Amino acid sequence: MLIRGQQLMKEEKMKRTIVAIFFLSVSTLIADTGAKVGLSFLKIGVDARAAAMGDAYSSCAHDAAAAYWNPAGLAGAAANSAVLMHNAWLQDVNQEFAAIQFLNGDHNLAVSINMLNVSGIELRDETASEVPVGTTDVINTYLGLAYATTIMKDWQVGIQLKYLYEKYYFESADGFALDLGIKHQNILAGLNWALVIQNLGKMSVLRNESTPLPLLLRTGLNYKLPFQLLEYQPLLAADLVYVADDIATFNLGFETRIVNHVDLRAGYILGRDSQHFRGGFGIVFAAFDVAYAFVPFDYDLGSAHLLSLAIDF
Repeated sequence: MLIRGQQLMKEEKMKRTIVAIFFLSVSTLIADTGAKVGLSFLKIGVDARAAAMGDAYSSCAHDAAAAYWNPAGLAGAAANSAVLMHNAWLQDVNQEFAAIQFLNGDHNLAVSINMLNVSGIELRDETASEVPVGTTDVINTYLGLAYATTIMKDWQVGIQLKYLYEKYYFESADGFALDLGIKHQNILAGLNWALVIQNLGKMSVLRNESTPLPLLLRTGLNYKLPFQLLEYQPLLAADLVYVADDIATFNLGFETRIVNHVDLRAGYILGRDSQHFRGGFGIVFAAFDVAYAFVPFDYDLGSAHLLSLAIDF
């Protein structure tokens, strides 16, 4: 009994140490961030399921897409998985994401690529003219390698190393960044909590100066309701998101199965001027999950359409 008590005290001390390190890192980094940030594509979420749920996903991610949302979620995966996503965003902006978790168990590994391209940007010289002298593309991308493990019962930790690249016309730069995540499952029955820090790093110089990265802090909860709706338990999720030198948002998400193999999803975001409601659905059959999300923008800006495929193997 004495040995067991000492072990529990050590585990509790370790939990407190992990959380303290996270909050100390956050407070230090936020205090040091003062410049306008760039590489905005790092703030655009991935996976149609997450988008339909209002990006309230830091505590929900449990497949290869967790590499983006919270690398700690990889440790809770029941199997290896792959996620592919296409996001037809505003105007001619397209985002592509692919991730694969290829190691599952005590040690979990995943690789991912996230790319946002703007093609066909017209170029003009100093002479005013309706006819462009040519076109160019903007490329923002990263390659990520994520690792996660369970350190104690119901406690998971994860880290992702990202290689970043940006190109504008003839100018380009690269850099590295880290994402750190923790997740605590079953705080209460069916209640999970997560904390994530994203984009800790630095870019090389682009022309005259380096692009500051958008530091993100996410913390969130998800809860399986203790009653059934149409014979299934609905899922509620909420995330508080802070972007350094930007705004804080409160994201809400909902998911429930309405008939066999079909999930209905909805989300709402508080704190953004141009985005609020969004929604979508998923078709789940065996190891396949096909998801769609519709994200309307205010002020007649248009809408985004996300389509993703998740496969367990």
